[in-house]
Amino acid sequence: MKRVCYTGLTVLMALSLLAGCASMPVFKGSRTKTSGSKSSLSTKKEGLYSQVPAANRAPVREAEFDLKEAKAKVQLAKEKVKLAELQKQRALLERTCADYRMEFSQINGREAELEVEVKKLEAIDNSNLGDKAHNIKDIANVKTKKLAVESDGIQVKAEFDTTELRIKKLTKEIKAQETTVQKMEGKKPQKSTAKKAQKSKKSSTRKRRRR
Repeated sequence: MKRVCYTGLTVLMALSLLAGCASMPVFKGSRTKTSGSKSSLSTKKEGLYSQVPAANRAPVREAEFDLKEAKAKVQLAKEKVKLAELQKQRALLERTCADYRMEFSQINGREAELEVEVKKLEAIDNSNLGDKAHNIKDIANVKTKKLAVESDGIQVKAEFDTTELRIKKLTKEIKAQETTVQKMEGKKPQKSTAKKAQKSKKSSTRKRRRR
């Protein structure tokens, strides 16, 4: 008996769920229509706005001026970000150049040390001191080391010179970008004459009221 009741309840619940799903409205089509009609509605409004008298368009012109000013500020911010990025790149390259300069100085120091060793060994050999064969081998070994260090110095010098060229190129770009930013900061959109006229009318009306 319990099993029959349980089965009956299960069937009733399933039927109620099916009925609920069937009665639910489908909004997919309506949403598509709404999103599709947005652009056409905007076009209609633009058409209606074209019929608005010029006297009633002053607030719109003010809003358009504010929009133009906002866009100019956004563009200026972008140019400043670009300038900052260029300056950051140059700073990194200058740090790299400093590292190369330090490495090159250390290489020069190592070359000088090896040159001293060569001169000492040659002096020993020229004075007929020590074993002649050993002296020749020792001198050759030190000279080989010195050549390897000199080769490293040539590579570092090439990297240093290449980095300096990149810095010079970036410096030119930075100067050009600074000029762009300065021009944009100096250039501000001028307010329309209609806006000025409206303000003068308001001020004159206030003066009359005070009188």
